[in-house]
Amino acid sequence: MTTNGRILIVEDESLVAEDLYWHLRRAGYDVVGIADSVEMARRIAAADNPDLALLDIRLKGVLDGIDLAAELRRLGIGFIYLTSYADEGTLSRATVTEPLGYVLKPFGPREVLPVVRTAMFRHNAELRLRNMEQWLQMTLRSIGDGVVVTDRWTSITFVNAAAERLLGREAKDLIGKPLASRLVLRRPGVDGDLACVAGQAMQAGEAVFLPPDVELVRPDGSVVAIEDCASPIRDDGGDVSGVVLVLQDASERRQLEKARLESERRLQHARRLESLGTLAGGLAHDMNNILTAILGNVALCREPRGAPVAEALQEIELNAKAAADLCHRMLLGSGMAEPVRAPLDAVAVVVDCITRENALAPAGVQFATRFAFDTVSVLADAVQFRQVLQNLLRNAVEAVSPRGGRIEVTVDTVVVEGGAAGQIGERLPGAFARIEVRDDGPGMADTVKAHVFEPFFSTKFTGRGLGLASVHGIVGRHGGAIEVDSWPGAGTTMRVLWPLAPEHLPPAPAATAASAGPTVLIVDDDDAVRDVTRRMLAGRGYRCHVASGGAEALRLLADGLQVDLAVVDIVMPGMTGYEVMQGLRQHRPGLPVVMVSGLAETEGGRFVDEDVPVVAKPVAIGDLIAQIEARLGRR
Repeated sequence: MTTNGRILIVEDESLVAEDLYWHLRRAGYDVVGIADSVEMARRIAAADNPDLALLDIRLKGVLDGIDLAAELRRLGIGFIYLTSYADEGTLSRATVTEPLGYVLKPFGPREVLPVVRTAMFRHNAELRLRNMEQWLQMTLRSIGDGVVVTDRWTSITFVNAAAERLLGREAKDLIGKPLASRLVLRRPGVDGDLACVAGQAMQAGEAVFLPPDVELVRPDGSVVAIEDCASPIRDDGGDVSGVVLVLQDASERRQLEKARLESERRLQHARRLESLGTLAGGLAHDMNNILTAILGNVALCREPRGAPVAEALQEIELNAKAAADLCHRMLLGSGMAEPVRAPLDAVAVVVDCITRENALAPAGVQFATRFAFDTVSVLADAVQFRQVLQNLLRNAVEAVSPRGGRIEVTVDTVVVEGGAAGQIGERLPGAFARIEVRDDGPGMADTVKAHVFEPFFSTKFTGRGLGLASVHGIVGRHGGAIEVDSWPGAGTTMRVLWPLAPEHLPPAPAATAASAGPTVLIVDDDDAVRDVTRRMLAGRGYRCHVASGGAEALRLLADGLQVDLAVVDIVMPGMTGYEVMQGLRQHRPGLPVVMVSGLAETEGGRFVDEDVPVVAKPVAIGDLIAQIEARLGRR
């Protein structure tokens, strides 16, 4: 049965006790017992644990009601004094025990019940408050962070066990002491101790955080990295009555952060070394091609039967310029070469570049265009702008080769509000030409996209040129931006934003050249190397056909071209030399092949996957002729 509360009556006058009993019962209270002495009251209180006791001050025996009150308070039992008279000393003793009320004798229900109800309410409220305080104390003492509480004068009023361990002091050496004398903080490289954070929090009226490199100095002189937050405590009126500080030992976290930063530094260093290695390998490949052409032409000039010296010197000059252009592109990539800008019609250049690439692309590659305007004028270095487009188109062709695919080129304009950064360069406010080259190839994973603008990086057989690293430098130097959208299986879109010009000068279209030959098929993607090899062999009486890549070579044989031997470069885009050799032999079983290479894919002069001779670049005419004659004689 639910009651309004459990009450113990402690009264040595039986009639008064009996009268109280019935008044309380009728009011809905449960009377757990009636005691006429302190000893009896102790036994009932211990056994039944009442909420409230009606306690007569004057009781029979040595001990009176005031003596019992102190024990009831320790047990958590509230009490009301019943009295008819008392001297000043007795009343003083009674007041100290903090009773919940007084009832003067004689009394009736009107005098007793209101006091009992008020006392019961206060007792329950105090009980809840004590429970909350106990719960809060247990919580603060059990959490891992150090907790320190101060009063409005920044004297410490509470610390938990974690704070004691962190501060290196026991609670008895902390409670009541000024916080500034017990929380000594410093920063490396800063003279003197930091100001008391509690005072800062009270002055600011909001939470205050310590700087990230603060250290706590303990009494024994040891130092520990620490993180601290101080927040003001406000009373019911909104006034600051103290501060609570939460302290954390940050030693392990700072060590982990230091280790992480060191690991990132080493990773960046390793990536730079890897990039330099790729740069060196790719640069050696391109320079070897150029040197092969130069040395080949020098050899032609020394031929005893007489050679077209003027033509050879012209080729030497052209290849020297190619070497200078390679150096210039490297400077562009490093941001050290300044482009010469002039108005240029982007649409016309795009059309011309697509025409050229379409003529060289393998079968099955389809180009599509979508232009928002007939002309779009950009401000650009004409040579460098064309280089950007050629790189983007060739990458797209290689992405869809050899299976074939679709490449869509879009040109329009866009106005940028400003502030957004591209992957290369900054999108500053203004009008831009937007050029997109989209292919439906296999796409790239994030790990590949992170490296696409590094020098000589490639997903093909090996890195083979400055490629997108040149695009990187050119776009950045022109104040544009470039973005890459690509996912595995979803193709790749390269998007370039190029500053618009107020007018345009359409470029003059350039004519393309073709070459042909008879007995030896020369397959090399480098124009200069391919041409000098043709002329060296032609000077020795060989008839030559040339192909700029594997797809073109296979197409020539499929169309019925008859050859006796093939000279094939190992490192080429689209198809490697090994793949070209296998394809050639499918059309012509037993066809002799001589490989040439500027990289280290050889072991003892033999191709690592086949018993095929390899001539290293730069190619010496005598070595190449010896290998060709040996292969033809062997057949």
